[in-house]
Amino acid sequence: MMMVQEKRKNNQCHDLNSFFDLHHHTFDSKLPSTPVPLSPASICWSNTLITMICSSCGASKPYTNHFDITDASARVTQMLRIFPIPISSSSVVSQMQVDIESDMRHYDLEMSQLQSRLVYLQAKQELLSKHVEQLKSLSAPIRRLPVELLARIFVMVCEEDAITFSLHAQIAWRLPFVLASVCSGWRGVAVATSRLWSNLCTFWTTKPTAPRLEPPLKLCLLRSQNHPLSVELRIEPSEGPDDPTLQMLTEQCSRWKHVTVLNLVEENFPGLSNGRSFPLLETLEITHYDSESEHPDLHLFSSAPRLHTLKINKLPPPETLETFTPCAQITSLTVSCFYDFFEVLNKFSSLKSMIFADVDHSYIPEPEELPLQTLPYVTTVEFQLSDDERLSHECNLLKMFVEKLTLPSLTTLTIGTDAFHLATDMFKGVWPPQTFSDFFQRSGCSLTALHLDYISLPDRELIVLLRLNPSLVELRVKEIRRKDYDFAAVASSDGTIFKFEDIITPLLLTSLHAYNHGLALASPLVPKLERLHFVADGFLFDDELFWKMVMSRWIPEREYVLTIGVSCLKSVKIHVLNRGLQEDVERRLQQLERAGLRVSLTG
Repeated sequence: MMMVQEKRKNNQCHDLNSFFDLHHHTFDSKLPSTPVPLSPASICWSNTLITMICSSCGASKPYTNHFDITDASARVTQMLRIFPIPISSSSVVSQMQVDIESDMRHYDLEMSQLQSRLVYLQAKQELLSKHVEQLKSLSAPIRRLPVELLARIFVMVCEEDAITFSLHAQIAWRLPFVLASVCSGWRGVAVATSRLWSNLCTFWTTKPTAPRLEPPLKLCLLRSQNHPLSVELRIEPSEGPDDPTLQMLTEQCSRWKHVTVLNLVEENFPGLSNGRSFPLLETLEITHYDSESEHPDLHLFSSAPRLHTLKINKLPPPETLETFTPCAQITSLTVSCFYDFFEVLNKFSSLKSMIFADVDHSYIPEPEELPLQTLPYVTTVEFQLSDDERLSHECNLLKMFVEKLTLPSLTTLTIGTDAFHLATDMFKGVWPPQTFSDFFQRSGCSLTALHLDYISLPDRELIVLLRLNPSLVELRVKEIRRKDYDFAAVASSDGTIFKFEDIITPLLLTSLHAYNHGLALASPLVPKLERLHFVADGFLFDDELFWKMVMSRWIPEREYVLTIGVSCLKSVKIHVLNRGLQEDVERRLQQLERAGLRVSLTG
């Protein structure tokens, strides 16, 4: 047994020496015929050169590995299978470890330097990316805009957004300040555009917050230079007289061009009662809810030679209105209507546009209480009808106003109601056909534009109305989506349930046909019609008849227009509630659009 063990041990040593002997050579296909003596210094040295960065000078220099790792895995595995390792080979293994550790130190240093360089290159790449974005910004079309055009864009963006000075307003976030914070170039344009800083609003400021608001208000007034101001004064009555922002704005009243005032009472605005003049004032809007003062003090704005537009929810009585000298120069008037304003209409002798807003049916006067009114220069009238519960069912002010008015110059008539709230808020009055017939006969006017927005009138009555206005160029009719309204819940006092009449029916569409209209008279309905706008309930709307009617009025050949006596349609807008137009009808209308007809299709 001892002899077998000794023989096995000698074989293992012979195999290990053979391994180290092989490790010393390059393992090419042509091995040297004479064995090379094994020495620790020559074990596993690679002849392969690699390039590393010198830690001293930073230059790239060749580096020779101390340990050849080409076949290291297989060789080390083979060594691990030999046990025990001969003592004579320990120095070789130790030298291999020393060589490996030396290479690892060089690799660690190389990786550290490469990582540092990678971080540097990444930072440089990020910086270059920013430069690329900046260069793209420099080449953007907006960079080539003339300063005047950019300033005009700024004005268009900001014109509906007043700079508000109030308790909770973040002034720095108002649009003019935001635009001035984008870059130095935009800041220069914004600061130099005085119109951006001329739309100002004070809204319920209080004494503790007033000092915080004074500096930005002064800044806006400074930047607005001498540009006319649009001013909105919404001051609490208890704070009004002593409000410093109000005082600052009042000192600039000679620059006021458009003014909106809440609760115009002299004691709230003492700065306006000292003979103030408003040489640039053109529009004045007053909302008055002050319980202690029944009517607004309009006389505070008596010295306004350019004032032409007045919007007010409550007009003073005739004797008080006498002190408001601009009455005779007002051309546009909007009044939230109670019956009592009607008697002062003749004070506005130059009136051209009249809006009866929020017509209140809570009290209907006797016919003799309202005087007849002839307004010779009025060209545009709008009735904005509303309802209070179920008051407009049986009697309403629309019929009474039309009976009392004579408007010989009327060209545009709009009658509408709010259809976006509950059925209680919608005007539910019965359409008075004879009243309108008498009105047009008495006035001798002929409409060019008629707008009926969510007003209930039978299709036959609309046809009669259109027949009375053969010069009509623009027609707009809007229906409601009937299924959304529960009119049974707002029945009249006698139990009558309001029904929204069918307007845009096959009968109406056929009657509007240019030649196949089925009417007793040969002449077509509204032969000068050029612009048509319908909002139709999809459950009742006939798409095909609509297409045929439009097609009959699409007459691009001028000779044919003169022959049949019907103008060519120029614009068609159709919005079908509940659904869209039928696909084939929509496709054909789009073909007409490519031919020149302006078409707007929504659903």
